[in-house]
Amino acid sequence: MKKLYLLAGMAALMLASCSTDEQASGGYVAGSTVTLNASLPNSGTRVNEAASDTYGLITTWSADDSLDVLVNTNTIVSMTKGTTANTFTATPANATIGAGFNAGQTIYGVNNKYNDKITTAVNSSKLKATVDFTGQTGTVDNLKKYDLMYGKGDPTGNITFNHKICVLRLDISSDSLKADGITSIIGLKLKYVVSSGTQLFATQEVYNFGATCDSTITSADSISLQNTNITVADGKATVYIAVPQRQNLYGTLYITLNGSNGTKEQLYKLTNAISMSNSRMLMSTVHPQTITGLSKTTKRTTVIVGDYLFNDGSWGSLPDNLGTAIPIAVVFSKTTSTTDKSKGWTHGYAMALKNASTSCTWGPTGTIPTGATYSSTSSFTADKDGYSHTQRINSSIYPAAYAAISYQSIVTAPSNTSGWYLPSSGQWYDIFANLGKASGYTDNSSVIYWSGQVSSCASNINAYLTPLASGTYNTFPTSIIYWTSSEFNSSAMCYAEFRTSDVLLGGSYTKTNVYCARSAIAF
Repeated sequence: MKKLYLLAGMAALMLASCSTDEQASGGYVAGSTVTLNASLPNSGTRVNEAASDTYGLITTWSADDSLDVLVNTNTIVSMTKGTTANTFTATPANATIGAGFNAGQTIYGVNNKYNDKITTAVNSSKLKATVDFTGQTGTVDNLKKYDLMYGKGDPTGNITFNHKICVLRLDISSDSLKADGITSIIGLKLKYVVSSGTQLFATQEVYNFGATCDSTITSADSISLQNTNITVADGKATVYIAVPQRQNLYGTLYITLNGSNGTKEQLYKLTNAISMSNSRMLMSTVHPQTITGLSKTTKRTTVIVGDYLFNDGSWGSLPDNLGTAIPIAVVFSKTTSTTDKSKGWTHGYAMALKNASTSCTWGPTGTIPTGATYSSTSSFTADKDGYSHTQRINSSIYPAAYAAISYQSIVTAPSNTSGWYLPSSGQWYDIFANLGKASGYTDNSSVIYWSGQVSSCASNINAYLTPLASGTYNTFPTSIIYWTSSEFNSSAMCYAEFRTSDVLLGGSYTKTNVYCARSAIAF
């Protein structure tokens, strides 16, 4: 793949001359091959991706590169690498498509090799190009999968291609890594906390190229390098991260690194986080950042409220996750019931990020299938055995519990956990008090309520959800009712409710009413 990145502060362009080999008559003839010639400046004898002291990064075309070109505003033509240097060819399907390569026409083109993290489509007469920034390894060679090059113009003339992304380069030089004999980086997490302006990282950027151009960035506050094996020599390593163009960067960059010396692993954190003030990431540039102050750290062995349970069974804050682990629940209690402790779940309870159902009954009336009732406020605030209750109503006859357990089909529970279940009334109390920070409730016999705290409680819980990837969570509105697994009597259940201005936890809602279900998990 062709690529030239200039160090930040230098001019940021790459020029490629492109032309079309036409027939003697000057027009395209059906069945003819269209050829574009794309030359690369400063390529020298280098092939593919290589570091450059002058330009930051520089590459040439590889033998299996390709271009996707929009012609006639409605057709994408894929062009493959030609047999001679700097050429790409295609044989359009018909004369109408081929005529889009004639003189006086305008084409829009981007690179799109088969294993790039770039996809293309036609979108309202524009060339839509999507860059997926996930899955980066931090190596220099991996960058070419994310490097979106764009050019437009008359295919018989000269076309200028520009890099549409830029590169954050971490130049690591650490006495700690050297002293510990670290030979490779096997995990790296970067988290950027915004004080104002824009985010630094992104999961995706979507461009629409045509007579007018636009782009939409799906921002992210952090990035974790995946399948990473970056060489460390004498405490030194270089990490390359593709990011979208950014301006108005005001914030702080935190780094956590997992290093290996071949026999053991060690976590390190950046001692002095990097402060950015009106910083910029410009297209076609490499932005070097020197990293020296790394110090040893250890992963916490105790859980705190607000930690995340990850899909690999680990837990911690978002920066604690260095690899591919994905948050699946928020910890709302760091203690478990006596019954759950006996099953080996000693760390705490966590709430699912999404609803299991927004429209379900609890079940039929007339019996007490869980075998216990909680008819006083002191008993239903103390009941923490949601798992045990749910196991007794693990049937489609009891839709709320069944939905909570079936959440497994949406998010797989880690093997070292209880699996998903319908939380008890006491576990919902912990969600309100610990995550929602509700305090000073009023006891009204069959219900307790936190007067006037519905907005703050919902907002406090949602604050643990909104830092996560869009689409992975359901926030709490200020008007919603959830079933618990705690029975009030043979015809009524305990419930958890956000109502108008108050937060309520009570009994006496009929089992055949239709409310919501949210799963919990013990670990």
